Amino acid sequence: MLKKIIKDKNVVITDGSMGTYLEILGYKGKTPELALTECPDLIKRVHTDYIEAGANIILTDTFGANKLRLDKKGLAEKIVYFNTKAVEIASEARGTQEVAIAGDIGPTGAFLQPYGELTQREAGDIFLQQAEILKEAGADFILLETFQDLEELKTAFHSIKEKIDVFVLPSITIALGDNLKTLMGQSLEDIARFVESEQLEVIGINCGISSKEMVKVVKRLKSFTDADLWVKPNAGQPHLVDGDIIYPENSEEFVGNCLEMVRNGVKFIGGCCGTTPQYINLLKAGIDENS
Repeated sequence: MLKKIIKDKNVVITDGSMGTYLEILGYKGKTPELALTECPDLIKRVHTDYIEAGANIILTDTFGANKLRLDKKGLAEKIVYFNTKAVEIASEARGTQEVAIAGDIGPTGAFLQPYGELTQREAGDIFLQQAEILKEAGADFILLETFQDLEELKTAFHSIKEKIDVFVLPSITIALGDNLKTLMGQSLEDIARFVESEQLEVIGINCGISSKEMVKVVKRLKSFTDADLWVKPNAGQPHLVDGDIIYPENSEEFVGNCLEMVRNGVKFIGGCCGTTPQYINLLKAGIDENS
């Protein structure tokens, strides 16, 4: 499915935020993965609304559904259920439509040695376990997203690619600031070297920064690599207003910046924190108008 979508479309539209939209729809659970049990129809609505808005790719509700993160929440025994159920719901929402399902995997939530206690082997096993479940459940490909350490991203990528025949798309997060580096200090040049060494077809940048700041990242990264870019920026930097988290970029500002990125060669474009189907719908309209 993913290969056909890429072949048929000059620009591939992805979905927006899962967590933000769940909150808007009224979900108040302690973790988005629990919604798979508590209100699966709400998860299906999230997927359906993004598809109707124009998304060609939807992400499963499994960002935090790895063994380590679930164990910290007392939910480790639910790992197979959560990941399998998430793909099942996404598949139901897709139906017969030309939409690809990304099996979403986030970082472990722990630091690798020597900065933390987690070994590369332990981390690799964690990523492999989740990827195997997602692939078995029917995900079209594996998305590794919101990684703030390039070394952890490499560990996840290699652990999966060495054991499973599946397309793996790695996406990293750039920290706020003028240096355009990850939280762990890796540069865009370091990311480009990873792309070159693995001969990656696609490299992703998501979360962390606003769409306005992401334009700078895209232009700089494009000067280092010819790989296709997967980009999902936040709708601005979050801040608290009367106890609520607010993302300041409205859909018009967000889409304007996304279209600028598309003009600079971005192949996959969508939204991360703070975005909703409204953002994706307006993005699709802008892409259609400019195609």
